[in-house]
Amino acid sequence: MIKFEIPYNLDPAYPEKLLQRPALIPYIDCIYAAAWKDDCDNTRFDITFRSDYPKTYEEYVERIKSLLALGIPVCILAQKKTTITMIRKYRALGIHQFILNDDKLAARIKQEYPEVRLTLSITRALTLSELQTGDYSMYDRIVLFHWFARHLEALQQLPTGYQYTMIANSACYHDCKWHDEHWFLKGDTPENYAKESERVCSSCTALLSKGKQQSAYIEPEDLRYFDPYVSRYKLVDRYDDTDTIFNNLYSYSARIGSGGKPKEYYNL
Repeated sequence: MIKFEIPYNLDPAYPEKLLQRPALIPYIDCIYAAAWKDDCDNTRFDITFRSDYPKTYEEYVERIKSLLALGIPVCILAQKKTTITMIRKYRALGIHQFILNDDKLAARIKQEYPEVRLTLSITRALTLSELQTGDYSMYDRIVLFHWFARHLEALQQLPTGYQYTMIANSACYHDCKWHDEHWFLKGDTPENYAKESERVCSSCTALLSKGKQQSAYIEPEDLRYFDPYVSRYKLVDRYDDTDTIFNNLYSYSARIGSGGKPKEYYNL
């Protein structure tokens, strides 16, 4: 069984709601959560504007500890401007997994904490060529860029020495060229953030609206095409409410969707 990495949306009721759906728990590899907003930079900055975002670091820690109490590994997103000091702080909280975008830091973490599991973030957006020629031995897993969701045959050419994670339910354009600007976009108000986000995404939105079915979305039934090449699947999105997150996990773990697509669909 290939398990799933699922998002944490900082809902205080998240742990209790998950306990109410125990059949889902065996399918969860880890729950990933963004680091505290002042500790490093991560995608989805506008989540910090939400009314239910923790008001203090202490409140944030309480919510992370409530996740850890479930007995499910918690993975901290630390995608940009992360330091070894920050990693040490989260290790002291009981965190054993991190998602990074810094090879030198990853290598240092492995020296200090060899037991920690490190994942290379999708924000690196590695190409097939980069994966074939680069050294990513400091990571335990690599999250593949959206491009691979629509180039199934390319997965056969991936180096076999790494473990790969595939994002299954992203509706983003599979070959986005504006990802860095969007991923790490910031704003001083929710309105300004939304305006800039719409501007950055306008090119991708225009491509997707043409009906050419070029998103990176993989139907639940179609995971079977990708199973031979990946060790884990990742579900997004931290914007979703808790019930939606768990409903998505149910659909993908049961592989029940809208009927699926032919294999050729995933080879653009």
